[in-house]
Amino acid sequence: MSQKKGRRRKKRKQKKILIGVYTGLILLLAVAAGYIWRSNYYKTHFYKDTWINGQDCSYLTASEVKNLLQETVSEYTLSIKTKEGEIYTVTGPQFHLTYVDDKGVDKLLAEQKPMQWILHAFKGGKYEVSANTTYEEDAVEPILRSLPFMNEANITQPQDAALQETDSGYVITPEVEGNALDEDKVISLVKEAVQNETTELSLADQDCYLKPTVYQNDEALNQQMHTLNSLTGAKLTYTVKGTTSTIDHAVLKSWLVQDENGNYSIDESKEEEFINQLADQIDTYGKSRKFTTHDGAQITLATNKYGWQVDREKSLEDLKEALAEGKEQEMELSYSHKAKGSGDNDLGDVYVEISIDRQTMWCYKNGQVVVETPVVTGDISKAGRATPKNGCWPIFWKTTEYTMNGPRDENGTPEYTTFVHYWMPFNGGVGIHDLASRGNNFGGDIYKTNGSHGCINTPLAAVKTIYETVSVGTPVIVY
Repeated sequence: MSQKKGRRRKKRKQKKILIGVYTGLILLLAVAAGYIWRSNYYKTHFYKDTWINGQDCSYLTASEVKNLLQETVSEYTLSIKTKEGEIYTVTGPQFHLTYVDDKGVDKLLAEQKPMQWILHAFKGGKYEVSANTTYEEDAVEPILRSLPFMNEANITQPQDAALQETDSGYVITPEVEGNALDEDKVISLVKEAVQNETTELSLADQDCYLKPTVYQNDEALNQQMHTLNSLTGAKLTYTVKGTTSTIDHAVLKSWLVQDENGNYSIDESKEEEFINQLADQIDTYGKSRKFTTHDGAQITLATNKYGWQVDREKSLEDLKEALAEGKEQEMELSYSHKAKGSGDNDLGDVYVEISIDRQTMWCYKNGQVVVETPVVTGDISKAGRATPKNGCWPIFWKTTEYTMNGPRDENGTPEYTTFVHYWMPFNGGVGIHDLASRGNNFGGDIYKTNGSHGCINTPLAAVKTIYETVSVGTPVIVY
C-alpha cells in the first residue's frame, strides 16, 4: 500500500517537471521568435530614436525616410535681404527643387545590425547622409527678375561724384550709391544657395551692389576742383576807348584746356589772343595815319612813329600774374609807346604841323593855331639833306642854349657846330630850332638851294612860342 503511494508521488513530481520544462521551452521559443521577428523588422526599419539629417526617422523604412527628406526639400525657403533691410522669400517648389536618391539612406539602413537591435532599444543615433537635390536652373533668373529689387523701375544706378559748375565756381556733387545689383552675381549666388539649401542670403554682405568708382573724398577730384577754382577765380576788367572787356569765370572756363593726363590749365593762346584784340583796338603807332592838313586836305601819313603801342609781351605777363592771384582787379595795359591823346584822334591838344611845299609850320593848341611861321627845311639840292616827310613823330626831348654838332670826320671833328637858343628833336637828328645866321630869311624856295641839313629852321620868336607850348611827346606832322 505504501509502495503504491510512493509510486504515485513520483509520477506527479515527474509530470510537474515535464510541465515546467515544456513551459520554459515554449517561453524560450516565444522569446526567440519575438527577437527574430524584431530582428527581421529592423532589416527594413530604422531603430527607435534614429535621426537622419535632423529628422526623426524612428521605425521608418528607407522609402519613408526618402519621402521625409523630399518633404524637407519641398519646405525649403531662401530669404533674400536687400541693403535697405527688405526681405524677399523664394521657395524650393518655385525652382522645382527635388531630392535626389543617391542610396545613402539604403546604405545607412544596410549598415544597421538587426540582430543587435536589443542594444539600441533605448539608445538611438544621429546620422547625416548626403541629401543631393536637383532644380531647374533656368527658373532662377525669371523668378529673381519678378522681385522688386531686380525690377528696372525700382533701380537707381550708381553715379560717380563729379564736378559741378555754379555761379561762384566749381563744387563737388556727391556720389549716388544707388541700389543697382551685379545681377549675374546675384543669380549665381542664389543658384549656389539653392544647391546648398542655404536659407539666408544678404545681398549687401555678399557685396552684390554696384558701386560708384569716384567718391566725393577722392583726392584727384578734390585737387581738380581746387585747380579749376584757382584757374577760373579771377575777375579782370580792362577799359579800352570807353568799352569794358571783362575776363570772368565764364570766359576763363572757355579758356581751359586739358593735357593727355587730364590736367587743366589756361590756354596761353587764348590769353595772347585777348591781349592782341585789345592792342589791335588801341595801337596807332607804326600804322599809317589819316590827317587833315591846315588847308583841309585829307592825307595819309605812311611813316608813323607816334601814337599808342601796347607792350603785348609785358601786358600778357601782367595778365597771367593777375589770373594766378585769382582776385577781382581793374587792369591797365602796359605800353611801349604812348600818345598825348586818346581815341581815334590821339594827337592830343597840342601838335605841330609842317608843310614842306609851303615851307610853313603851324602849332596848334586846343584846336587853335598859336603859331604860324615860315620855315626853312632840308636842302633838297644836296643828297641826304631833304627833311623826311609824309610822317608823324613825337618830340623826343627839348632844351635851350644848345650847341648842335654835325657828323664827325675820321679825326672826330664835327662837320659843323651850331649854337641855338631852342632845340626840339623829333626824328633822330632832325628837329626844330632857331638859326641866327638866317636873319629874317625864311620860307619861299630857300630850301631848294640853301636849305638846312634836314632840320626845321625857325624864326626865334616863333620857335620860342612853340618851345613854350609843346612838351616831350608832342606830335610833329611833316608832309
